[in-house]
Amino acid sequence: IAPALKAIEEGTPNPDKLSEIAWRRFSGSSSWFEATDRHGMIEGWLASGNDRFNDTAVSYLGRHQRNSPDRVVTLLEPYADRGDEWMPRLRFIMEWADLHTSRRFFGLFLRLVDNGTLDEAQGPNRFWSMLRALGENRPEWIPEVLAHRFRRRLAVIRADGGKLRGWEFFRYDQSAAVLFNTSARQAPAVFVDHVLPVVLEISDFALFGDTPPKRDAVWPSLTKTDHPGGEEACLPELAGALVTLARKNTTDLRDVIADLRRRDTHVANHLLLALYTGGATRNADEAAALLCDEPWRFQCGFSDSPHWCAMEAIRAVVPHCTAENRERLEMVILGYVHPYERTRDGYKRIGWARFALLSAIPPELRSDAANAHFEELKRKFGEPVGEPRGITVDWVESPIKKDAADKMTDDHWLRAIERYRSEDWGHFSRSGITGGPWQLAQDLADRTKEEPERFARLSLRFPADANPVYLECTLSALKEAPIASDLKFQVCRKAFAESHEPCGRSIADVLGNIEDPLPDDAVQMLHQLATEHENPGSEAWQEDAGGDILTNGINTTRGSAADAIRDLILFDAAYIDRFRPTLDQMIQDRSAAVLSCVAGTLRAVAYHDPVLGMSLFQSMNLSEDRLLATLHVCNFIRDHLRDGFAKLRPIVECMLRSSKPEVREAGARFASIAALMHEGAADIVDEALRSDARHRLGVAQVAAAYIADPECRAWCEGTLVTLFDDDDSEVRREAASCFRQLQDEALGDYGNLIAKFCDSKAFEEDSFSILHALEGSSGWLSGMTCEVCEKFLDRFADEARNIQTSRGGDTDIVAKLIFRTYQQHQNDEWTSRSLDLIDRLCLERIHDAGREFEQFER
Repeated sequence: IAPALKAIEEGTPNPDKLSEIAWRRFSGSSSWFEATDRHGMIEGWLASGNDRFNDTAVSYLGRHQRNSPDRVVTLLEPYADRGDEWMPRLRFIMEWADLHTSRRFFGLFLRLVDNGTLDEAQGPNRFWSMLRALGENRPEWIPEVLAHRFRRRLAVIRADGGKLRGWEFFRYDQSAAVLFNTSARQAPAVFVDHVLPVVLEISDFALFGDTPPKRDAVWPSLTKTDHPGGEEACLPELAGALVTLARKNTTDLRDVIADLRRRDTHVANHLLLALYTGGATRNADEAAALLCDEPWRFQCGFSDSPHWCAMEAIRAVVPHCTAENRERLEMVILGYVHPYERTRDGYKRIGWARFALLSAIPPELRSDAANAHFEELKRKFGEPVGEPRGITVDWVESPIKKDAADKMTDDHWLRAIERYRSEDWGHFSRSGITGGPWQLAQDLADRTKEEPERFARLSLRFPADANPVYLECTLSALKEAPIASDLKFQVCRKAFAESHEPCGRSIADVLGNIEDPLPDDAVQMLHQLATEHENPGSEAWQEDAGGDILTNGINTTRGSAADAIRDLILFDAAYIDRFRPTLDQMIQDRSAAVLSCVAGTLRAVAYHDPVLGMSLFQSMNLSEDRLLATLHVCNFIRDHLRDGFAKLRPIVECMLRSSKPEVREAGARFASIAALMHEGAADIVDEALRSDARHRLGVAQVAAAYIADPECRAWCEGTLVTLFDDDDSEVRREAASCFRQLQDEALGDYGNLIAKFCDSKAFEEDSFSILHALEGSSGWLSGMTCEVCEKFLDRFADEARNIQTSRGGDTDIVAKLIFRTYQQHQNDEWTSRSLDLIDRLCLERIHDAGREFEQFER
């Protein structure tokens, strides 16, 4: 194996094929592992300071961990806290180890959890998935992992000074739920010993609010679910383990009870009531007395049954406590009022919490007064809240059932519109949700689509003070309805006169879709909606970090009116003169969101009158930089770069020098497109190439997109060759995407570009693009394909052997290309090179060449 070790040391392929085969046999042999270890070779590799020997040693230890776990620990322990390059090596070992084979090895695993080595093991959301075998073989060890993992996450958050959130803390991983459940059922005492302290620590750290029961950001509320992630599973499994221990009565839980009692948090109370429920026969009087002394503990349950945990505890302890404590508990419940029921919004629900809690006391154990009060509450609320159902999806129904609505006359509809006027209408029950005006209006809209003329005429009779949602929904349904335009005008006039503020968008949508010439008053409506309407009053896209300007714009009234005017102008150029004063005002709108829609209107103007369109665009309020990167603005600039570059150049230069990255990127795109059309634009492209990564990204996008255009090829190819070795990885990836544009081209004609690419940094970023382009080529593969595959194997052989990497996926294409090239070049200079590559695939174990041989022989 000496040649193999020398090749590892030097980082070169092993030229001795026999030695390579021997090395493979040696690597997998348990007996050779013992001999190698006795001679100190593994320790020597680990201590060599040579990264390649270090990696080889770790890979070697990983192969033999399950057979010699304690010896592997001894060899690795000196490197457990080295950090840096040792962290990924140790992480690799642990990700694929059989943790249950050795308690000592498991101890090393916990140490690596504590020091952060395993923070990102198996990726951000799959940590628990690598512990499946541990859960099956050593479920009693899972709570230790849970405690160490949680404390590590908490330490990181504390060190960063961040706030603790449930999803960020646990990360969604259903594997966690399965492991927690298995461990809590099979080892409840161990689960409680390890998990309870850290859960309370997390809850205490994340508390908010000053009134008990204090909530925390990790478990602000509890929800039943059939598919829990880590945060949903941890607390219920801990409560279940406490119930199990309390029922068995084999564990002394007095200290646990004392610890939970002294806390005034929702999490601690939830666990305490679970414990009391499980040990009701022993702790009944203690539990009843505590609930009487601290009635805030009644507020313990789930999002859809907020007192359920307290109800379960009451139901369990009442039959076992003394008559005195039972009577006292009943009196406290009869006097209980939930804090929400004392508020302005909750006063209608007074007694609802009391009703739920009383239902937990069996009727035969209630006093006559309590039973009488219970019946009174039942008449008010129906049935008491029951067991939590978890997250459900309910359709909010119209307050009028479909069967009844089918029979309604116009007068019936008018009476219903009069009745369901207030937004306060609506009712929630456990059997479903009944809505109010909005739901009835939706039903009205559906019927308007079925009978548009009937309901259009009916809308003209709506009371002036009716909820405007009825007119709005009727208008929305009339947008494309096949009825006379005059009838649509009448409905729009009524809506504009009575409810132009809430109905503005719907009016604009209807008018913008009418093909008949608009009367002057309809043009005036659109003018006012486009220039005077109050919506939008603010820039919502600025309030949302990820807000999109155009999306915000089209959801405003002035933006919708601009879109309606655009559609009318596109349909009939005569509207340009009719809306000329409107256009002059629109281009000076104070809202960037609206202006992003106005730019679309100017494109429609330019379609008929390019000179006027350009003049209006030059006069447009473009003071908000980010407006320049919106869809319609960019499309206007792109449309006019060929014939109007001189007028647009100042705007493009402004974009290039913007403080907003997305605007600089768009400016670089326009500068590049202009350079393909005008020699005078070369200087601004050079400016972009000398600037930051977002500038160069914009140039790369254009060069990649136009590479197949014969007129643009020379500039694109020269630019791409430079960008293949750009300092920024995103720029390199964008440049590499050029080969996706060449899939239908004769790739042999681009040999120089491909050769430069294969020697560049970009090939490392994106080897798939060129391989995919070659694979998709339906014609003859030139010998250049061999060169691409050789470069791939030279540079990425180690990665290619790992099927979990994207490079491992690329090897399928490489193998197919090699065999296809061999098939097409069996008697020329590329024959032997193809065969050499096939040999290399086999010897370096990069791909299952046998499968390709079978395909080839067919």
